[in-house]
Amino acid sequence: MNATNPKKEKVIVFGYSDNPERYSNMAYHLLKDFHHEAIKYNPREQEGSELPKSCDTVTLYMSAAISDKFSDVLMNLDFKRIIFNPGTENVKLEEKLLAKGIEVVHGCTLVMLRTDQF
Repeated sequence: MNATNPKKEKVIVFGYSDNPERYSNMAYHLLKDFHHEAIKYNPREQEGSELPKSCDTVTLYMSAAISDKFSDVLMNLDFKRIIFNPGTENVKLEEKLLAKGIEVVHGCTLVMLRTDQF
């Protein structure tokens, strides 16, 4: 499936929803279809301590108002890249992550996976 990029990543779907109509749910399942190690994280139902300490990518599925509340959880993780999916833009959080040396991507995880840009 992702023939030109055989590297599979450990990806946290930050803001996951069990609702199959939500994009976070679709992204989780598509990541699995592409054989990435996808990890669900719904901060309303889980503690930050339940997250792995490191991963390759965080794909964000929450508004700026909500992600501000969980910025400490994000800042305490060790990861290389974050994807701000449409509607999740957060300038303040982005600046913190860039200062930490994390690659910031504005894009859609679903589109990136389907077009071999992930």
